[in-house]
Amino acid sequence: MKKVILLLAAIGLLTSLSAGTVEIINDTGGYDIYYIHISPSSSDSWGSDWLDESEILSSGNSVSFSVNDNVYDIKLVDEDEDEYIRYGVDLSGYYEWYVTLDDLGEYYVSGGSGDDDTVYGNTPVTIYNDTGGYDIYYIHANPSDYSGWGDDRLGSEILYSGDEFTFYVDYGDYYDIQCEDEDGDTYTFWEIWIDSDGLYLPVDLGDLD
Repeated sequence: MKKVILLLAAIGLLTSLSAGTVEIINDTGGYDIYYIHISPSSSDSWGSDWLDESEILSSGNSVSFSVNDNVYDIKLVDEDEDEYIRYGVDLSGYYEWYVTLDDLGEYYVSGGSGDDDTVYGNTPVTIYNDTGGYDIYYIHANPSDYSGWGDDRLGSEILYSGDEFTFYVDYGDYYDIQCEDEDGDTYTFWEIWIDSDGLYLPVDLGDLD
């Protein structure tokens, strides 16, 4: 009897550990997906590719994965090395993602408008470092009505002088954008309107705070 109880408890534990399912449908209209990364949002890395070594998620096809009950970040990489990223996906049940070209870039699924929240979306914002020799170490951008800057958009990267860096936000709002260079000097742009075409923003020494 004890063995039966223990077996039922083990089955229940395994069921609770694998409580989530994510189905990814490639609806890009012609672009194959080569890599899929599903990582807990609390992790600092994307981890390994969830597709088998020789597997490709072809356009028009789908693939499903079972995951533990958690909140995850999902990154897809297509044949052109373009990325489709969703942050903060609750996989405590069934989650279905029809991936289209509108999903290119980053999108934050959960979250609000507090001090520590960062707005992600599908609209590109490109910063061009035109300082003439000063590398940019930090970039912050959030809607102007937010009370905090949110995450550093560069993460572990550095925007070297003469290079560009692109991140993604929701369009249709005013944004405050601040860059900080290697000397700790800041370049702040207040209430910049971002429409559906996105924004290209050169940063030079004339923009120093």
